[in-house]
Amino acid sequence: MKIKGFEVSYTQLGVLLILWLAFLLSFVDRLSWPPIMPTATKELGMTAKQAGSYMTAFYAGYVFTQLPGGLLTDRFGYRKVLLVSFGVMGLFTALMGTVNSFEQGFIYRILAGIGSGAIFSACIRAIFDWFPAKGRGTAIGFFMTASSLGVTVVNLFVPTIAKDYGWHTSFLVAGVLPLIAAVMAYFILKERTTFAERMQARAAANFWADIRTLLGNRNLMLTGFAGFCAMWATWGTATWANSYMNKALNIPLVQAGFIMSLYGIAALWCKPIAGLLADFFGGKKRLLLFWMLIFFGPLLILFGTSTNLTMLYIITPLVGIAAFVYSPVMSTYIGELVEPRLVGSATGLVNTIWQLGSLISPLAAGAVLDATRNYAYVFVILALGPIMGALIILAVKEKAAK
Repeated sequence: MKIKGFEVSYTQLGVLLILWLAFLLSFVDRLSWPPIMPTATKELGMTAKQAGSYMTAFYAGYVFTQLPGGLLTDRFGYRKVLLVSFGVMGLFTALMGTVNSFEQGFIYRILAGIGSGAIFSACIRAIFDWFPAKGRGTAIGFFMTASSLGVTVVNLFVPTIAKDYGWHTSFLVAGVLPLIAAVMAYFILKERTTFAERMQARAAANFWADIRTLLGNRNLMLTGFAGFCAMWATWGTATWANSYMNKALNIPLVQAGFIMSLYGIAALWCKPIAGLLADFFGGKKRLLLFWMLIFFGPLLILFGTSTNLTMLYIITPLVGIAAFVYSPVMSTYIGELVEPRLVGSATGLVNTIWQLGSLISPLAAGAVLDATRNYAYVFVILALGPIMGALIILAVKEKAAK
């Protein structure tokens, strides 16, 4: 099969489908909390800061496993890592449906994050294993539509299930889906590299030498810091936008969920285009990333100060595009900045830095909200992230794709 000028086999498509499904379900499990947060926090007697800390708890586990997940992927293969990840994140997301206290849920969210943490580096490593440089950006662009679709899927089904069957049931459903996907992956997901090749790479690897090499890669670190700033805004927005519309603007939760589904739908179609642009620009991605990031901040401020429902329907999709369009370009870039055997480890290390923004911003935004009782300040704080990220990415020296 030929797509956009390069050959794609059905085996490649099958692998890409499983990778896409893994990434999608990791976001479904990650984002099942925000749509039902107003209802669940009232039942559990939680403050806004505690509510935000549930997302921070997930990201704490998620960030903790980024680098170990990348190292395990490079040494033991992405198939094993993904199968284990499906099981762990599914189990502890389902157990969220049994919680009756803040502390119990906090632990389950950490463990679900740990289960999800290795998925991104394993999937990127698999794409670099199966797709050549010419079509890699396009493959990553399609793969990363999963995160945007995850936002849409969560905001459509979670509030509806919670309304009809209770918020506990929403978590049970979200947890069962990865367990079903694990069975599919067992039969479909293949490794292109042989076991002998992985053993040889593992024998040649030196953990501390590899870490020093990655930390000494200036472009890799700058890209990591730029991504931290971008993720700060993306997932802070995904955490607090529903509550902003419900509590500040008195929009019903189901309608707020529908509006946020537009956030995900708009981001969905822009990612394959971003992947194609990554292939088109080759090693010259710096300015592309700069323009993608610089518009994100002002859009967030506009969103956080809008009180008109019609304007929200217009602005929210634009915010969705800005919140996700940069990610395929950045994800392709990091794999090009290191030698092939370190793609998983580099992805894990850089994504650790990226996801610190995801970890900190929900909690920081919750603290700002507790202090000011004003959502406008929340979105101003979030908007500073991508503006800083745009300035940081300008310091990256261009490097041709391998």
